[in-house]
Amino acid sequence: MQTLTILTWPDYISPATLEGFGREAGLQIALRTVPSAAELVQQVREARLPLDVIVPPDYAVRELAAANLLLALDHSLLPNLRHLQPRFRQGRPHDPGGRFSVTKDWGTTGFMYRHDLVRERPTSWAEFWGLAEQYTGRVSVLDSPGEVIGAALKMRGQPYNAVDRGALEAARKDLLQLKPHLRAFETAYRPLLASEAVVLSLGWNGDAAALNAAGVPVTYVVPSEGSQLWEDDWAVPVVSRDPQAAQGFIDYALRPEVAAQEARYTRYATPNAPGWELLEPALRRDPGTYPPAEVLAKLEPGLPLGEGGDQLRRALWSEVRG
Repeated sequence: MQTLTILTWPDYISPATLEGFGREAGLQIALRTVPSAAELVQQVREARLPLDVIVPPDYAVRELAAANLLLALDHSLLPNLRHLQPRFRQGRPHDPGGRFSVTKDWGTTGFMYRHDLVRERPTSWAEFWGLAEQYTGRVSVLDSPGEVIGAALKMRGQPYNAVDRGALEAARKDLLQLKPHLRAFETAYRPLLASEAVVLSLGWNGDAAALNAAGVPVTYVVPSEGSQLWEDDWAVPVVSRDPQAAQGFIDYALRPEVAAQEARYTRYATPNAPGWELLEPALRRDPGTYPPAEVLAKLEPGLPLGEGGDQLRRALWSEVRG
């Protein structure tokens, strides 16, 4: 039986989606996961293992497309694109015409805390940093430079995508101050919060919603200084062994009932209009998943930084992470 290989993040595609498409298409699905966007990009660049569908963040789509590593999609194979809200079909800054990517979901980056174990009620990045010393050894951040450096920049009132040397130097000092209090740089951090090993974690809104749904008492915060508004996409690398089947999977994921299934599983916001209508009212009204306008106004997308900016951030991350 032919195999379709999908590269994504941990716990990011519903098993029911994989099983349903595999059964309908007569394919075997192989799922591979990566902890960070940097590793996803590296695996696509190296292409040492089979890859058919990938789930890159918005800025990685632009990077991979610029390097001619993404297939130009055939929209005739994607009739279910019509279900996407208009703002997700055209005009996205990283892929204006939707040539290389299809929006999977979107969300925010912030932090969460175990409100049964943390007495304080933090609302800002400054308070996150301040509480790290108090809860030393029980704090985690993502193993992802964009989000972690971006948080340090926003705490100082700088743009999320800043590459100014002075701003990055201040971020470096703040991150080195935070590092001794961290238990882990970890992208799959939900088990740490569930087990009480960590009580304060930099992370994503969908993880907080999933933890709450599992009975883990966490509060998610979009910090008052601002943060990131991100989008993850479906895309097909040029090395795909079966581009038609790969696009068939994407079109399957765009069916309203499948999009709703994905939103229930990941707890991230769906761009699929009829899929959103199929969600339970409590999910549609959740401000942590669908933030109000005043919160959205404080958020910035993650964008490509250019080679100079990338080099500065890589050096910063190497020092902090190493």
